[in-house]
Amino acid sequence: MRNIRKIILLILLFIPFTVFADDIDIYSRNAVVINLNNNEIIYEKNKDEVINVASMQKIMTTLVAIEEIDNIDESFVIPEGMFSSLDPELMMVGFSSNDKVTYKDLIYGTMLKSGADAAYGLAVRVSGSESEYVKLMNEKAVKLGLKNSVFKNTTGMDEDGQHSSVNDIAILFKYALNNKNFKKVVTTEKYTTSNGNFTITGPIGVAKKYDMSYFLGGKTGYTDYAGKCLASFGEKDGVKFLIVTAGADPSVDNNINYLDHKKIYEYFIENYSFQTIIKKNDIIDTIYTSYDEEVNITVDKNVKLYLNNSVFLKDIKVYYKGKNELSKDIKKGDKIGKIVAEYEGNVIYEEDALSPIDVKFRLKTIHKVIIGIVIFLVLYTYLKKKKRRRNKKYR
Repeated sequence: MRNIRKIILLILLFIPFTVFADDIDIYSRNAVVINLNNNEIIYEKNKDEVINVASMQKIMTTLVAIEEIDNIDESFVIPEGMFSSLDPELMMVGFSSNDKVTYKDLIYGTMLKSGADAAYGLAVRVSGSESEYVKLMNEKAVKLGLKNSVFKNTTGMDEDGQHSSVNDIAILFKYALNNKNFKKVVTTEKYTTSNGNFTITGPIGVAKKYDMSYFLGGKTGYTDYAGKCLASFGEKDGVKFLIVTAGADPSVDNNINYLDHKKIYEYFIENYSFQTIIKKNDIIDTIYTSYDEEVNITVDKNVKLYLNNSVFLKDIKVYYKGKNELSKDIKKGDKIGKIVAEYEGNVIYEEDALSPIDVKFRLKTIHKVIIGIVIFLVLYTYLKKKKRRRNKKYR
């Protein structure tokens, strides 16, 4: 129990919020934006709607391959007819039967080129068939808590019963970025296959055309049903973002997904920043123990929130709500209430307030006064009697 209290002392519980109902004019029907510095959702638009996500699900295809394959540099020959069942209209790298390739070639071909041949080849090579590989994908989805995701193929091609959401893809992408091998793939701009037959340019190359220097990597997707999709992450001035969008109409612009991401990145880069709303050891309130001992309510670190630059700190109300008196059974680390920050009536931050002390028995002030008076009276009476006896002695 004591160890649990110590762990709790180190945890700050953030509530995702948007200070303003930011209305960013984008074409995508679905979107979610996460500030990776504090894992806070800073913008959302139909983020949990169940939709088709097209080739963004190749993030899962790639992740499973990286986690299942021991040596991605291992080479093999593509067997005759491996890709015969694939729709020729799908995006392909161009691999053919009898090509000598590596797992690495297929992994980069899946993420950077979005090649259906590469994704399907990984599935067959790792699991023997696409259907068996898809089982691994769905098992991983369950482990990650992707509540709206069911996968039926490795390519993202529209299929009955296959669906996800931009929020699920964001959770998946964030998890995948913690894998150093996956991150190396997704942050690669250009890759040449081991046999030298193909040079593949990924999303970073497109982002550069739109002066998106903060764009560090991503995965595109498109079907007629899913619309233009993009999952990306980026960084500017130390602030890290993860963005997933879907459902943009390509008739506006063939790269409308990139243009939506550019607008989102630059909106937050230009209009938001981290601000310290509570400083370490600032006294938020003072309460008392049942023995009249003062207890200051503070936080043990600076509390910084990612806020719109139009928000003034003086307009943020920070307060404590909880026990006004701590009884003798309260121990250090026990939850005694909440530290809350509000802006324009909306809670923008909330943290458990924990007792900084073990409450121990102490005399109350009134008791000390009474005891002092009693001692004074006893001493006064004693001295007075002593003086009388002395006076009688010298008469």
